[in-house]
Amino acid sequence: MKKQIIISFLGLTMWVNASEFYYSNGNKIELNQVEVSQTLGSRMLNSRTKYYKTATGKSIGVRDDILVECVANKDCQGVLSKYEITEISQLTDSIYIVKIASDKNIFEFAQKLYADTNIKLAHPNLRKIRNRR
Repeated sequence: MKKQIIISFLGLTMWVNASEFYYSNGNKIELNQVEVSQTLGSRMLNSRTKYYKTATGKSIGVRDDILVECVANKDCQGVLSKYEITEISQLTDSIYIVKIASDKNIFEFAQKLYADTNIKLAHPNLRKIRNRR
């Protein structure tokens, strides 16, 4: 009984402390959402941006778009047509920016795309906070 309670407590603790993540160059990057101060919030051009901190303390922002690169010699638009994407913009022959509905979780969607064998890279299109000098 004690063992079950301890295991349940550990599982609950891991679930509560779960953070968002994405993959970059095959590495899992974990993020924790942060609150934006009123000063920074008033300077933001678009309130759709959510801000996160990486484990290394780097601040990034995300919206509703994902950077996607398909495997060489694949019809990327055909591959992406299987997914619920609201808009596709082509940057190069194999790199695209895709927009998803704002009510979807950007990280879960990017992970779903990354798991597709026809897709080489998929992570949120990151926005960095600009610091004035």
